[in-house]
Amino acid sequence: MASALSTFTDFVDTTGPSFLTSAEDVVNEACKNNYLMRRFMRGNGPSESVQGGSKIKDTIMFDESSTFQFYEPNETFAWQNPQVAENWEIDWRFCVDHMVFTDAEVELNMGGGLGRNARHQAYKRLKRIKEQRLWTSILNGMEDALFAQPSNAEQEAVTGTKPYSIPAFVNEEANGLYTSGSSNFTTVQQLSPATYSKWVPQQDTYSTAGVDVDTNIIAAFDRMFLNVQFIPPPSHQEYFEDPSLNAMFIACSKRGQNIYAGLLRQSQDTFVTASRQDPAYMAPKFSGIDLVYAPSLDEYAGYPDLSTEGNATAKGPRYYFLNGNYMKYIFHQTRYMFQHPTMRHPNQPFTSIVPVDSWYNFVCRSRQRQGIVSPTGTPYSYTA
Repeated sequence: MASALSTFTDFVDTTGPSFLTSAEDVVNEACKNNYLMRRFMRGNGPSESVQGGSKIKDTIMFDESSTFQFYEPNETFAWQNPQVAENWEIDWRFCVDHMVFTDAEVELNMGGGLGRNARHQAYKRLKRIKEQRLWTSILNGMEDALFAQPSNAEQEAVTGTKPYSIPAFVNEEANGLYTSGSSNFTTVQQLSPATYSKWVPQQDTYSTAGVDVDTNIIAAFDRMFLNVQFIPPPSHQEYFEDPSLNAMFIACSKRGQNIYAGLLRQSQDTFVTASRQDPAYMAPKFSGIDLVYAPSLDEYAGYPDLSTEGNATAKGPRYYFLNGNYMKYIFHQTRYMFQHPTMRHPNQPFTSIVPVDSWYNFVCRSRQRQGIVSPTGTPYSYTA
């Protein structure tokens, strides 16, 4: 009869990984309050989120190089053939995590005299605990990378090891080139904003905490909404981008969401719930766009003076207008959450390791469809 260890190893190898959807056996206290990952992955089919090849590639048209003209009958024309496609390519980044089980751990969990069904349940319980820790670790790692401080050496350089983060694409610095500390970007995804003026995120500011003034957060949102909205002409729409904003959301810190909810309460004379007694805004929006709490922004210390939003020279929350249609994960077609067979190292003969690796990067296809609203001065006395 096969040993409990060999049977469990076969069970791990032949049973596919499962993402966590409940806390059926173990309360998962390692999870975050919210995950932005879902916003960048939902609605993307395999053709949009999976690529092969040695690099990630895409094409952008920044300028149509207009050949339009009015003419007189019988005029002689000088025909042109503008080359307007700009190609960019970036490198893959590689990440790995693993789960481990020992001989003693498996054998002692099985116990003696267990029947077939009881042993199978013991296998499932142990495997699920291992997977729960593994997938929580992987997804938390990828989520943390979304708001990692930008690094030219680690993200832009070919020799880097880290994926791009949101602030590498969307920030409040000149031309959207992150230059805080020693991390000075001159290009983003190998394209220069100095050359392509449309390769810059939209930027706006607020400077007061008052209600119904053109210098507060809501007024800045009014302006930003018009900046990130691109409506196609009435005909030949197949050659223009989908104007839908259903992939747009506004990411902010806990403090940022609380301040915005407070402004909404101050701007009305009654509560919006059916009972008129509940002052909470469970899902605040602006022009139908969700405000989404991003826990990483509570501690993100990458603003111009390398401080958090509460300690920066300009104190106050930042609001990131992000469009998931143009900012997304790209995974390699052969290495998407790939679970390798169980292996043993000769120096650890009683330990089994199951590696899981992914090849991916986080890319932006249009920076002008993303934006940031940031403070000037100190409009709020800030306590996190």
